[in-house]
Amino acid sequence: MGNDIVYNIERAEKILEIIRSQNRVSVNYLADYFNVSSTTIRTDLAKLESNGDIIRTHGGAMLKSSLHREQLISERLHGDKKTMIASKTLELINHGDTILIDTGTTMLYLAQALVRSSLSKLRIFTNDIEIARILEEKENFEIHLMGGKMRNGFHYCYGYQIIEELKKYNFEKLFIASSAVSLTHGLTTSNDDLAQIKTAMIKSSNNIILLADSSKVNHIDFQSFAEINEVDVLIMDSDVPPQYAQKLNECISKVILV
Repeated sequence: MGNDIVYNIERAEKILEIIRSQNRVSVNYLADYFNVSSTTIRTDLAKLESNGDIIRTHGGAMLKSSLHREQLISERLHGDKKTMIASKTLELINHGDTILIDTGTTMLYLAQALVRSSLSKLRIFTNDIEIARILEEKENFEIHLMGGKMRNGFHYCYGYQIIEELKKYNFEKLFIASSAVSLTHGLTTSNDDLAQIKTAMIKSSNNIILLADSSKVNHIDFQSFAEINEVDVLIMDSDVPPQYAQKLNECISKVILV
């Protein structure tokens, strides 16, 4: 077996490993990762698809299972990084603030950090049932749960009721999550209903504070909900590549690495 064939097989195995870890990935990301042409990557993806391992999408590929479900809350990782991000986020919250908290695992860590903190008299709005349950443990927090349809397995509500409700409010601070963070495609998530809620949250808020661990950078998910320059503050762990961190600093007013 020639060296080129061996390398092609090794590259295909690595591509499959990347897609399994991220669920979906773009052709451009893989071409940069392996320092090969987009045509070469598309050929690799075609072979993987013929083997039944993946499904090619416009501009990339995804696992077959990604078409049927996202990761459940209990399956998501990077808890240590999210803990650090949540702790740092407390510095941006003051006694008596009225804030809006998005759904997601990083927001769960933020809720836990808020309960342990000395902050008081916060008025907190969220569409996440589990986050509301955690926050209600703090007696001097006023919790508002925005209702609608509940998405099974993900603990959040969505639908037109929440979007209409958000139009009535003007939040000073929104703490938001994103499935993926890209300089070119902005903030993206895998679900259209969730993207609509996030867009409505951003429209109702003056300061957009994005909490995202470094595994989210340079990736693109299915549905866009904001441009990268709409973010006012980004809090992220310091494992983000330095060159990418520099580019984020050029797009976002304030980037905090922990």
